[in-house]
Amino acid sequence: MSTSSTSPTPTAPATLLHRFAGQVADRPDAVALRHAGTTLTYAELDAWSGRLAARLAARGARPGTLVALAADRGPAAVAGVLAVMKTGAAYLGLDPAIPVRRQRRMVEEAGPGIVLAEPGLDQFPTLDAPRVALAPLADGPLHQAPESEPDEDDLFHIVYTSGTTGNPKGVRISRRSVRGRLEWMWRDHPFGPDAVLAVQKSVALVASPWELLGGLLAGIPSVVLSGDEVLDPALFAAAVARERITHLFLTPQLLTGLLEESAALSGGHRPVLVTSGADALPVALVRRFREVWPTTTLLNLYGTTETASNIGAYDTAALPEDADRVPVGHPVAGAAFSVRDRHGRRLPEGVLGEVWVSGPPLALGYLGGDPGERFTTDADGVRHYRTGDRGRLHPDGGLEVTGRTDNQIKIRGYRVELEEIESTLRKAPDVTDAGTFAEGGPGEEGGGARGAEIRITACVTAAEELDTAALRAYLRDRLPDYMLPARIHQVPLLPLGTNGKLDRRALRALAQTATSRAASSFTPADDTEAAVAALWAELLGAPPATADENLFDAGGHSLLAVRLAGRLEPVAGRRVPLRGILAAPTVRGIAALCRRMRQEGQA
Repeated sequence: MSTSSTSPTPTAPATLLHRFAGQVADRPDAVALRHAGTTLTYAELDAWSGRLAARLAARGARPGTLVALAADRGPAAVAGVLAVMKTGAAYLGLDPAIPVRRQRRMVEEAGPGIVLAEPGLDQFPTLDAPRVALAPLADGPLHQAPESEPDEDDLFHIVYTSGTTGNPKGVRISRRSVRGRLEWMWRDHPFGPDAVLAVQKSVALVASPWELLGGLLAGIPSVVLSGDEVLDPALFAAAVARERITHLFLTPQLLTGLLEESAALSGGHRPVLVTSGADALPVALVRRFREVWPTTTLLNLYGTTETASNIGAYDTAALPEDADRVPVGHPVAGAAFSVRDRHGRRLPEGVLGEVWVSGPPLALGYLGGDPGERFTTDADGVRHYRTGDRGRLHPDGGLEVTGRTDNQIKIRGYRVELEEIESTLRKAPDVTDAGTFAEGGPGEEGGGARGAEIRITACVTAAEELDTAALRAYLRDRLPDYMLPARIHQVPLLPLGTNGKLDRRALRALAQTATSRAASSFTPADDTEAAVAALWAELLGAPPATADENLFDAGGHSLLAVRLAGRLEPVAGRRVPLRGILAAPTVRGIAALCRRMRQEGQA
């Protein structure tokens, strides 16, 4: 009886830079990137990245150097990654959407030797390191290859993820791990002659190398989508149809909106391959996918930052009609799965335990050590990563993940440790203690093909009455928007279990009581306000406290505002512009906008 599952190990000898050089030589005038109506050929991209690499090298970039790469979504991010690769250095990706305080903490811990930043994105005035501007270069010397090639086990990039200690953790990922992920996709899911790959991920994400390099190094044009196109499902669907995009890598949340908007479009364009990862894929979403794009392949991918993105895949075409969960499938890219008990002993097929991963995809480790002892070596001398996922192996070697063994959750594809939010809350002025819990998402009431987004609720204690708006401002300055609590309640005392630890189930009941009291104080002025308030409650998981409560202070975010705009069409008589909601993000303001739009439509 097999108690583990292993995938073939990639053996392709070509380095990633050799692949890019080959494409430049074979197709210099072919389009490499498209973005916002502009194009960049392989020769142009090679020259741009080569000049950037020369400037980096002149400032000391070489194998063993770390470059802080601050770039927004766009061609500059691709050129920046290629430039770093050409010097043999590694990079720390920095997304401008990350709060500046958090970026500075990451830079302080990682200690980059050079900063390569787009104009306006260098947020590190105290960092004593040379700078290179990440901007188009019309002339200048081209970089010469380094004297020695980096080793495959050298660092490729550092990716930060949420940590249980109260601070984000930096994960060190090797060149071997990144190349293995790319080689697996090229081998098992090769591009067709008319393929077009969508690029929409931040350079700071572990999955970004596939989008930045997957099409580029295979001779396939890549379309870099704008932030608005990624945020608004209607614009996203229009871009997919307009650009004839065939390959997409999406979270289930992005896929949900894209499917609904694509179903409403005429023209009949359908992608060839969609891969979904970073969060659980609901069964209902797979069924909706089959209805909208019946001939398109949908892969459910599994992985973590510590395994350099995806190390498991399942073709949803094989999902039985009576399934209640989508498996994560078989290991890929040289990975191996096993399921273990709390003592690290292998468990037989069908028995639930913790999922362990081994093989080439494993990261090199964490910056500053491994406080959680996630990386471990077993009695046979094999290095593993303990994922914290609870799952079981099927007789065919496939893996099913059923949940977590800890308090880690996923929100919009991002990993979140509740302990990090609690630690940040405890450091806020006047807060004496804090506890959090998560609710919503697939499997709970309101889930399904559209799915209810997971929401975080925080309960805090303090000697005096807290200014919730000031506390939210404090959190926004320190945490990414996906980690911000949807609701914050001040309570007299946090409930503890018999073991002295926070009782999250009792905390949930305490928060529900506080929410009911707040809900009873709000009375809509008319039917329009009532309709807006109902949608507000549906999307945020709780009704508005007052007609003037700010959507973003109530736990909203830009993606939720887009969803609200789409749902308001029956209230306003036509699609509500996102900018209108952002200008007045309250029940009173949104209701006034809807009334005005109805009147304009009647006129």
